[in-house]
Amino acid sequence: MLKDADRVFLEEKFLSKFDFSGEDREKVIKNCKNKFMKKDEILYQDNEGYYGYIIIKNGILRAYVTSNTLKEITIFRVKSGEECILSSNYTTTSFGKELNFQIEECCEFLFIPMQIYQELKEKYPSVTNHTLKLISKKFSSVIEVIEQALFLPLSDRIRIFLEQNCKNKTIKITHEQLANHLGSAREAISRTLKDMEKSGEIERKRGFITILSSDFKRN
Repeated sequence: MLKDADRVFLEEKFLSKFDFSGEDREKVIKNCKNKFMKKDEILYQDNEGYYGYIIIKNGILRAYVTSNTLKEITIFRVKSGEECILSSNYTTTSFGKELNFQIEECCEFLFIPMQIYQELKEKYPSVTNHTLKLISKKFSSVIEVIEQALFLPLSDRIRIFLEQNCKNKTIKITHEQLANHLGSAREAISRTLKDMEKSGEIERKRGFITILSSDFKRN
Protein backbone atom coordinates (compact mmCIF):
# COMPACT_ATOMS: atom_id res chain seq x y z
CA MET A 1 0.00 0.00 0.00
CA LEU A 2 1.27 3.46 -0.90
CA LYS A 3 2.20 5.90 1.84
CA ASP A 4 0.35 9.21 1.99
CA ALA A 5 3.32 11.08 0.49
CA ASP A 6 3.41 8.64 -2.43
CA ARG A 7 -0.32 9.04 -3.03
CA VAL A 8 0.09 12.81 -3.16
CA PHE A 9 2.99 12.44 -5.60
CA LEU A 10 0.99 10.01 -7.76
CA GLU A 11 -1.95 12.41 -7.79
CA GLU A 12 0.23 15.33 -8.82
CA LYS A 13 2.29 13.58 -11.48
CA PHE A 14 -0.24 11.16 -12.97
CA LEU A 15 -3.83 10.98 -11.74
CA SER A 16 -4.52 14.72 -12.01
CA LYS A 17 -3.72 14.61 -15.74
CA PHE A 18 -6.68 12.38 -16.57
CA ASP A 19 -10.41 12.23 -15.94
CA PHE A 20 -10.47 8.69 -14.54
CA SER A 21 -13.51 7.14 -12.97
CA GLY A 22 -13.39 6.57 -9.22
CA GLU A 23 -12.96 2.84 -9.79
CA ASP A 24 -10.01 3.31 -12.15
CA ARG A 25 -8.35 5.80 -9.82
CA GLU A 26 -8.53 3.28 -7.00
CA LYS A 27 -7.19 0.53 -9.27
CA VAL A 28 -4.13 2.65 -10.09
CA ILE A 29 -3.53 3.51 -6.43
CA LYS A 30 -3.97 -0.12 -5.35
CA ASN A 31 -1.55 -1.51 -7.94
CA CYS A 32 1.05 1.28 -7.92
CA LYS A 33 4.21 0.37 -6.02
CA ASN A 34 7.12 2.30 -4.56
CA LYS A 35 10.52 0.94 -5.54
CA PHE A 36 14.06 1.85 -4.51
CA MET A 37 17.22 0.87 -6.38
CA LYS A 38 20.86 1.61 -5.67
CA LYS A 39 23.34 3.39 -7.90
CA ASP A 40 24.64 1.32 -10.84
CA GLU A 41 21.92 -1.32 -10.52
CA ILE A 42 20.47 -2.45 -13.84
CA LEU A 43 16.72 -2.39 -14.18
CA TYR A 44 15.99 -5.79 -15.69
CA GLN A 45 12.60 -5.50 -17.29
CA ASP A 46 11.99 -9.18 -18.00
CA ASN A 47 13.34 -10.73 -14.82
CA GLU A 48 12.00 -8.22 -12.32
CA GLY A 49 8.69 -7.46 -14.01
CA TYR A 50 9.38 -3.74 -14.40
CA TYR A 51 7.25 -3.37 -17.50
CA GLY A 52 5.04 -0.36 -17.01
CA TYR A 53 4.83 3.35 -16.29
CA ILE A 54 7.56 4.76 -14.08
CA ILE A 55 7.62 8.13 -12.30
CA ILE A 56 10.92 9.13 -10.70
CA LYS A 57 10.60 10.56 -7.18
CA ASN A 58 14.31 10.97 -6.52
CA GLY A 59 17.46 10.09 -8.43
CA ILE A 60 18.27 9.52 -12.09
CA LEU A 61 17.50 6.61 -14.42
CA ARG A 62 19.78 6.32 -17.43
CA ALA A 63 18.70 4.77 -20.73
CA TYR A 64 21.52 3.62 -22.98
CA VAL A 65 22.40 1.32 -25.86
CA THR A 66 25.48 -0.80 -26.42
CA SER A 67 27.17 -0.62 -29.81
CA ASN A 68 28.54 -3.56 -31.78
CA THR A 69 31.96 -2.65 -30.37
CA LEU A 70 30.50 -2.83 -26.82
CA LYS A 71 30.67 0.92 -26.26
CA GLU A 72 27.81 2.44 -24.31
CA ILE A 73 26.06 5.64 -25.34
CA THR A 74 23.42 7.43 -23.29
CA ILE A 75 20.16 8.03 -25.17
CA PHE A 76 18.26 9.88 -22.45
CA ARG A 77 18.03 10.27 -18.69
CA VAL A 78 14.90 10.35 -16.54
CA LYS A 79 15.26 12.67 -13.56
CA SER A 80 13.23 13.54 -10.46
CA GLY A 81 9.62 14.32 -11.35
CA GLU A 82 9.92 12.86 -14.84
CA GLU A 83 8.31 9.74 -16.28
CA CYS A 84 8.88 7.03 -18.85
CA ILE A 85 7.27 3.86 -20.16
CA LEU A 86 9.11 0.55 -20.03
CA SER A 87 7.69 -1.96 -22.46
CA SER A 88 9.01 -4.09 -25.29
CA ASN A 89 6.89 -1.91 -27.59
CA TYR A 90 8.56 1.31 -26.44
CA THR A 91 12.15 0.42 -25.55
CA THR A 92 13.56 -0.43 -28.98
CA THR A 93 15.27 2.49 -30.70
CA SER A 94 14.64 3.63 -34.25
CA PHE A 95 17.91 1.95 -35.29
CA GLY A 96 16.97 -1.43 -33.84
CA LYS A 97 18.93 -1.36 -30.58
CA GLU A 98 17.27 -2.39 -27.32
CA LEU A 99 17.44 0.21 -24.57
CA ASN A 100 19.07 -0.75 -21.28
CA PHE A 101 18.22 1.03 -18.04
CA GLN A 102 20.72 1.74 -15.28
CA ILE A 103 20.34 3.60 -12.00
CA GLU A 104 22.72 6.54 -12.33
CA GLU A 105 21.91 7.99 -8.90
CA CYS A 106 20.13 6.11 -6.09
CA CYS A 107 16.58 6.07 -7.33
CA GLU A 108 13.14 5.96 -5.74
CA PHE A 109 10.25 5.65 -8.16
CA LEU A 110 6.58 4.81 -8.44
CA PHE A 111 5.72 1.95 -10.73
CA ILE A 112 2.36 1.26 -12.42
CA PRO A 113 2.32 -2.26 -13.95
CA MET A 114 2.01 -2.38 -17.74
CA GLN A 115 -1.23 -4.37 -17.61
CA ILE A 116 -2.93 -1.60 -15.63
CA TYR A 117 -1.48 1.14 -17.81
CA GLN A 118 -2.51 -0.70 -20.98
CA GLU A 119 -6.10 -0.99 -19.72
CA LEU A 120 -6.17 2.76 -19.08
CA LYS A 121 -4.69 3.48 -22.51
CA GLU A 122 -7.38 1.41 -24.22
CA LYS A 123 -10.17 3.02 -22.20
CA TYR A 124 -9.08 6.68 -22.17
CA PRO A 125 -7.94 8.51 -25.35
CA SER A 126 -6.15 11.06 -23.14
CA VAL A 127 -3.82 8.32 -21.87
CA THR A 128 -3.09 7.27 -25.46
CA ASN A 129 -2.26 10.88 -26.35
CA HIS A 130 -0.03 11.16 -23.30
CA THR A 131 1.76 7.96 -24.32
CA LEU A 132 2.37 9.28 -27.83
CA LYS A 133 3.83 12.51 -26.43
CA LEU A 134 6.24 10.55 -24.23
CA ILE A 135 7.31 8.35 -27.14
CA SER A 136 7.77 11.39 -29.39
CA LYS A 137 9.94 13.08 -26.77
CA LYS A 138 12.16 10.03 -26.38
CA PHE A 139 12.38 9.58 -30.16
CA SER A 140 13.58 13.17 -30.43
CA SER A 141 16.30 12.32 -27.90
CA VAL A 142 17.41 9.40 -30.08
CA ILE A 143 17.64 11.62 -33.16
CA GLU A 144 19.56 14.29 -31.24
CA VAL A 145 22.09 11.75 -29.95
CA ILE A 146 22.63 10.35 -33.46
CA GLU A 147 23.07 13.82 -34.95
CA GLN A 148 25.59 14.79 -32.28
CA ALA A 149 27.56 11.57 -32.72
CA LEU A 150 27.68 11.97 -36.51
CA PHE A 151 28.17 15.69 -36.99
CA LEU A 152 29.65 17.31 -33.88
CA PRO A 153 33.26 17.19 -32.68
CA LEU A 154 33.80 15.50 -29.33
CA SER A 155 34.56 18.80 -27.62
CA ASP A 156 31.13 20.17 -28.54
CA ARG A 157 29.41 16.98 -27.38
CA ILE A 158 31.19 17.31 -24.04
CA ARG A 159 30.12 20.96 -23.77
CA ILE A 160 26.49 20.03 -24.43
CA PHE A 161 26.60 17.26 -21.83
CA LEU A 162 28.13 19.54 -19.20
CA GLU A 163 25.64 22.34 -19.93
CA GLN A 164 22.74 19.93 -19.50
CA ASN A 165 23.96 18.10 -16.41
CA CYS A 166 26.11 20.39 -14.27
CA LYS A 167 24.64 21.72 -11.04
CA ASN A 168 26.06 25.10 -10.06
CA LYS A 169 28.51 24.61 -12.94
CA THR A 170 29.94 21.42 -11.38
CA ILE A 171 29.40 17.71 -11.95
CA LYS A 172 30.88 14.65 -10.26
CA ILE A 173 31.85 12.28 -13.05
CA THR A 174 34.81 10.15 -14.11
CA HIS A 175 36.32 10.12 -17.57
CA GLU A 176 35.08 6.54 -17.96
CA GLN A 177 31.51 7.54 -17.09
CA LEU A 178 31.62 10.47 -19.49
CA ALA A 179 32.94 8.17 -22.21
CA ASN A 180 30.01 5.81 -21.60
CA HIS A 181 27.51 8.65 -21.85
CA LEU A 182 28.93 9.83 -25.16
CA GLY A 183 29.88 6.48 -26.69
CA SER A 184 33.52 7.50 -26.98
CA ALA A 185 36.87 6.09 -25.90
CA ARG A 186 38.09 7.12 -22.45
CA GLU A 187 41.43 8.17 -23.91
CA ALA A 188 39.72 10.56 -26.34
CA ILE A 189 37.63 12.02 -23.51
CA SER A 190 40.71 12.56 -21.33
CA ARG A 191 42.61 14.21 -24.18
CA THR A 192 39.73 16.55 -25.03
CA LEU A 193 39.12 17.50 -21.40
CA LYS A 194 42.81 18.28 -21.01
CA ASP A 195 42.65 20.64 -24.01
CA MET A 196 39.50 22.29 -22.62
CA GLU A 197 41.21 22.78 -19.27
CA LYS A 198 44.26 24.34 -20.92
CA SER A 199 42.00 26.81 -22.74
CA GLY A 200 40.41 27.84 -19.43
CA GLU A 201 36.95 26.43 -20.14
CA ILE A 202 36.88 23.88 -17.33
CA GLU A 203 38.71 22.69 -14.23
CA ARG A 204 39.18 19.02 -13.33
CA LYS A 205 39.69 18.04 -9.71
CA ARG A 206 39.28 14.69 -7.93
CA GLY A 207 36.47 13.29 -10.05
CA PHE A 208 34.74 16.64 -10.53
CA ILE A 209 34.50 18.86 -13.60
CA THR A 210 33.71 22.55 -13.13
CA ILE A 211 32.77 25.01 -15.87
CA LEU A 212 34.93 28.13 -15.56
CA SER A 213 34.13 30.14 -18.67
CA SER A 214 31.21 32.56 -18.31
CA ASP A 215 30.39 32.16 -22.01
CA PHE A 216 30.79 28.37 -22.02
CA LYS A 217 29.13 27.08 -25.19
CA ARG A 218 29.75 25.22 -28.40
CA ASN A 219 32.35 26.76 -30.66
